[in-house]
Amino acid sequence: MLFIFSFSLAAQTRIVVEAFWEKAVAGVVIGTPSAQAGSVVIALDSGGVKAYSWQGTLLWEYFAPGKLSPFLTRSWNGASYVCRTNGRLFALNRMGKELWRVNLKAPITAPVIAGWDGRVFAPTARTIFCFNNEGKSLWTRRIEGKTIVPPVLDKQGGVLFAIERGAPGDVAGAGGANGRKIVQISPFGKTTDIDIAGIPAVLVSMNKTNGESAVLAWYKDGSGEIFTHTGDGFEDGRAFFQLPASPLAASEYNGDIAVALSNGNVILLSVEGEIRWQADAGLLGEGEISVVNGEEGVYALSRSKAAGFHRDGALKWKLDIRNAVSMPAFGRDGVLYSGGGDWRLYAYQLEYTDGRLWENSLYGASPQGGYGLGALPPQRSNYYNQFSDFDITRQFNRIREKIKQGQLGEDEPGFIVYLKEVAGSVRNSLSIPAANPPVSLARRVEATRLLASFGSHELVPFFADLFLNDKDPQVKAAAAEAIGRIGVDPDGVAMKAFARTISPPVVSRDEQALVAVVSAVGSLCRVSGAPLLPSGVAILAGLAASDKPPLVRKKAMLELSRLQS
Repeated sequence: MLFIFSFSLAAQTRIVVEAFWEKAVAGVVIGTPSAQAGSVVIALDSGGVKAYSWQGTLLWEYFAPGKLSPFLTRSWNGASYVCRTNGRLFALNRMGKELWRVNLKAPITAPVIAGWDGRVFAPTARTIFCFNNEGKSLWTRRIEGKTIVPPVLDKQGGVLFAIERGAPGDVAGAGGANGRKIVQISPFGKTTDIDIAGIPAVLVSMNKTNGESAVLAWYKDGSGEIFTHTGDGFEDGRAFFQLPASPLAASEYNGDIAVALSNGNVILLSVEGEIRWQADAGLLGEGEISVVNGEEGVYALSRSKAAGFHRDGALKWKLDIRNAVSMPAFGRDGVLYSGGGDWRLYAYQLEYTDGRLWENSLYGASPQGGYGLGALPPQRSNYYNQFSDFDITRQFNRIREKIKQGQLGEDEPGFIVYLKEVAGSVRNSLSIPAANPPVSLARRVEATRLLASFGSHELVPFFADLFLNDKDPQVKAAAAEAIGRIGVDPDGVAMKAFARTISPPVVSRDEQALVAVVSAVGSLCRVSGAPLLPSGVAILAGLAASDKPPLVRKKAMLELSRLQS
């Protein structure tokens, strides 16, 4: 349908917009749609999950038998996460194919949180689970109380939430005057908390101008308190900016905090508590509110109304949303998506971008940080026995046991460093002193495969380097297999490495290594979809050429046919 649109900046202007498009979706949209990289994904009360392009083309659909919880999350790499009310959590790739499922044994109570490297955090009423990109448990942590502010991703890539103790099975009144705490769990499961007296309405994780990380709590009376994180815990809170009304939602971006207030206004503050601007968003009396704070502007959304502001506070638009039964979503494509009570999805084109912002990335918007898992290991001291076969056996057994238990937790970074040292020990990585005995080929292959089970996207460059530069075909093959298992290539480094198998200087002509490349390229294309298909098809076509070993040609042709089906 056509739309009528005005960019008026008058303070009270509200625009009338006909839907850019609308689609019958065979169910009621539950929860907030997820808009990303020129597409939107919705969950339906029928158990269906559907994805549409920003222009309204159906991209894929998936059906999860049973009733879905009203929470849908998409990670930056395009994977979607939904959960049934019986606690069965599903991960779907960019094309709607199921990647994995796990049983949480309880429904999620808030949206799954996508970490920076493929890990996800799934909250239930009593537990927070952390899974890697294959759905394998990295750690679990019990929630010691009733959650009063649901978990969000913090500035360290972990989770932040607030609890009140005294729930059934807990010690009433433990911790603080009222048993209330702000809790922070690191990406590797380290838990820190601090007592608070009031019930926070919103929590905001932020980095202060001096580089320190902090948590800002605003309470229902508008009073604010800021807690600096020291790494080992929190410092005592100090007063922060007093809001003129109760906060309903808040979001931080690039040192500015946008807050939607119960009086219908939006206010933008610096992380030091200085007012940038405040404006009337026209949301007075609305119920649930969300705030989008990003490069393109500040947006306040409710079920029936929405408003957009430039970063300097000038009004972009105000919108009445009709017949909505769920919270809308506003994407970087300038489209607002809303689920209607008439079993239809509506899209409103409210802004135009300078070029399509998602075209500059293989996936969606890049993660806001990293966990440092891709860095080269530090130089080791000249300790002769630390990489002996006996020591490696002991360490590998310990790592395998932790993986089996699903409780890697705080040991994860150290384990990854150790495995990278062993796997890359002949790559001149400067990790193992030359005086140490050489690590055997079998151990290097074993370490590479074990490292892949951690599933972090940050390890892809390490595996690509190992594939290119290790001299042994078995290690090259193991590195290629590891990349295929992880399934994404955010910066295209793996595909560039694999392209060296078909163009000079050819990195390997070994059959085992080339077969591993074929499988890895097929896996990357199936998991990541369109962003990697052109380069993936070109590599597979090259490996199907007549000058390649028969088994490699056969496998490459099979992968090509699978991608075309």
